[in-house]
Amino acid sequence: MPIRYLLLLVPAAFLSLPASGQSDSLSAHQLDEFTVSAYASRRNMLESSAPVGILTAQSFDRYASSGWLNAANSVPGIRMEERSPGSYRFSIRGSLIRSPFGIRNVKFYWNGIPFTEASGNTPLNLLDFHTVERMELIKGPGSSLYGAGTGGVVLMNSVNTPGQRQVTAGTELGKYGFQGRHISVSAGGLQVKYGHQQQEGYREQSAMARDIVSFSSVTYVGKGRLSLLGTYADLYYQTPGGITLAQYRDNPKMARQPAGAVPGSIGQNARIYSRYTMAGGSYSLPLSAAWQQDIALYLTTTDFANPFITNFEKREEKGLGGRSSWQYRSVAGSRNLYWTSGFEWQYGRSVQRNYDNDSGAAGQQQTSEDLGIWNGSLFSQVEAELPAGFIATGGISYNAMKYVHEQYFPAPYARTVKTFEGNLMPRIALNKTLHRNWSVTAAVSRGFSPPTLQEVRPSAGGFRRDLEPETGLNRELTFRNSSEKFSAEVSLYAFGLNQTIVRRSDDTGAEFFVNAGKTRQNGVEWRFDYDLIRDRPSVRRMKIWHSGTYTHYTFRDYTVQGGDISGNRLPGIPGISQNTGADLLLTSGLSLYAVYQFGGRFYLNDANTVESSPYHQFLIRASWKKSWGKHLFSEVSVSAEKVKADIYSLGFDLNAFGNRYYNAAPKDNLYGGLRLGWKW
Repeated sequence: MPIRYLLLLVPAAFLSLPASGQSDSLSAHQLDEFTVSAYASRRNMLESSAPVGILTAQSFDRYASSGWLNAANSVPGIRMEERSPGSYRFSIRGSLIRSPFGIRNVKFYWNGIPFTEASGNTPLNLLDFHTVERMELIKGPGSSLYGAGTGGVVLMNSVNTPGQRQVTAGTELGKYGFQGRHISVSAGGLQVKYGHQQQEGYREQSAMARDIVSFSSVTYVGKGRLSLLGTYADLYYQTPGGITLAQYRDNPKMARQPAGAVPGSIGQNARIYSRYTMAGGSYSLPLSAAWQQDIALYLTTTDFANPFITNFEKREEKGLGGRSSWQYRSVAGSRNLYWTSGFEWQYGRSVQRNYDNDSGAAGQQQTSEDLGIWNGSLFSQVEAELPAGFIATGGISYNAMKYVHEQYFPAPYARTVKTFEGNLMPRIALNKTLHRNWSVTAAVSRGFSPPTLQEVRPSAGGFRRDLEPETGLNRELTFRNSSEKFSAEVSLYAFGLNQTIVRRSDDTGAEFFVNAGKTRQNGVEWRFDYDLIRDRPSVRRMKIWHSGTYTHYTFRDYTVQGGDISGNRLPGIPGISQNTGADLLLTSGLSLYAVYQFGGRFYLNDANTVESSPYHQFLIRASWKKSWGKHLFSEVSVSAEKVKADIYSLGFDLNAFGNRYYNAAPKDNLYGGLRLGWKW
């Protein structure tokens, strides 16, 4: 069905839904689950000026506590992948052609502190799952308040409860050698956590081990609120690499095989080591009854090593940065006006050395390079409550970025500077509340996404000075309903992207990136929740929910090696994906969850000659939480996952050289967990 017809039909279907259980105000559980602070003012979902997906502790409870992947993929427009244990990819409304590995073009913040590095990389695999209790996922360009980027923004929060005193410890076991252990100690406003995960992996050369220690604290200093945050992570994981379809059919568990003179993953002992340290803090200070200032600062260090098929890469990286904003709030009668302005800046330095990979050991040196990265943004936004139930939002930012690349080896010494600046990114939105339980929001925003460090520097070394930033314009229309038992949201968007950055690879698997033209990305997202039963003597809550995404992403004015492929579908993006689930929470502490996920077909290359298989995934989880008196509490859980698919992968290698597209994932899994706690 053409997108223009679907854009007309979906709102009509949405507006015809019954608004059962009408209420003049949101219930307490909806305020907890659907309160949005994404654009600097706390709003309920009806008043939000942008489509925002929310993941809370209740969302994570539906799935095994092995990671965020299933929970993230339940949010419309979000795609999270794990090609092998520890190797994450994450996208919002976009293709993964820019992210053969890692997370790019999505901006992450942790307790208000920038977590995405100056280089554009986000080390999400260096966070423990139990550290983050809430995520707000802002869809579409957030440049007007969060700096450069077209892919979206994720606000992560660790919850600290002042006065809470408790210790918890837990363990999880699963198939394929999965083990998890975690411990948390809370005393007053201080919380310290340790987490360990390991697994042998489903495929050859896919073992993983990760240890993470983190702390967060909240205290009041003077009139302000001081929050401190820190983490140390030690991560090791093997990288099996992609295989061909024939190899998948023969043995999906095999790692990448040798091809001619190019060795395979096992022979080269392909793997990644990463040691990461981050320390930061934020301070929120009321300057007067109307003015407030928030400031955040952070420091990071990374020690990284990657024996790859063709080289052995070593990186030592340091980063620092911060964010400061001032907010003015005035009240005229019952109407609020928020004016938020500020700046964000980041600096990073990456010392990079490439060597021959002698079966997993560093051999003869290939390259020696240093990269310095500066980026910053100035932003200002006004949000005003207007008569007749309107809320208007207007913001703009100025963004700049600079790379300094120094090549020491091979000689001669060379210094290259590349600057991206002068980019004004506006965003305008208008929200209208209808009949107390309905609202409609229209928004237009522009995004700017400069190439990341891994894109300007190919994996074999060097510097691509010719690479230009992506820019795009997003137009959006969102319909919402929120009543006592029922809530729903449908968003329709059209996003045009210019100077699209895409991945290429050579016969050795070495990666590089080019600007290849334009894309048009149109889509529809929807979400429905309905409480069948709530607050009964034996049933605390019984809920059904559904979410889904329809996309029509195509190339425009797009060339590949001299050939025009305009009109082809973007690889990696299914036309249809959906999630349906049911939650049953009993007053006895027993909780039962069932989820069905469907992922449609998509192409694996730009030429649209190779296609993936659709998949059907079934997940069930049961947990029992019990308090044993005033101090002791416990939780026992068991989870099962089953996939029906011809070919199943949690991350294909798109446009892979030699047709090595496939990274097989297990079609069944089992997890069991036990948690004990003591509070005083």
